[in-house]
Amino acid sequence: MRIKKWNARLSLLAVFAILFHTGYQTFAYITFYYNPILSAVSGYTLAGVIVLHAILSVISVFALHDSKTTAYKKLNIKTVLQRISAAVMLLLLPLHIFSFVLLQGSAGSMGYYLIEACQILFYASLYCHVAMSFTNALITLGWLEDIKKKRIIDRILLGVCTVMFLITSLTITSTHLKIFG
Repeated sequence: MRIKKWNARLSLLAVFAILFHTGYQTFAYITFYYNPILSAVSGYTLAGVIVLHAILSVISVFALHDSKTTAYKKLNIKTVLQRISAAVMLLLLPLHIFSFVLLQGSAGSMGYYLIEACQILFYASLYCHVAMSFTNALITLGWLEDIKKKRIIDRILLGVCTVMFLITSLTITSTHLKIFG
């Protein structure tokens, strides 16, 4: 259970790191004020937290999973989306980290649009994962027990993550078009 609690703490830290990193990047793309040090520190910190979270998640799902003590015998759609979004996000993380350099090298080609499509898929998987996982972390830490509150928080979070996905995707891809188009 310790690993699950540490993983829940890491996931909440990741959410705050996501908010900071995407908030700064969106601000930088809108204002064209870019601080490469702030971008790198926030991005690599977030990537490190995500990788640690992924490692603990794999350990807790595969090494510590005991179906006899699990309250949910079957996977529900939220769990399936949570795991698929995590896998997609991890697969696309290296592309996301090096996307600006890749976009520079592919400006005006079909590869440019493919990279942008992968970026949008990365943002979709990131925000989907947050929306599907946040209340689970709160439950694991014992901070949320009421199922009605959980459902309300889930709905609000889904709306917030959808808006953040749209803002992030539209801002960054439209700015890329201005820069490279």
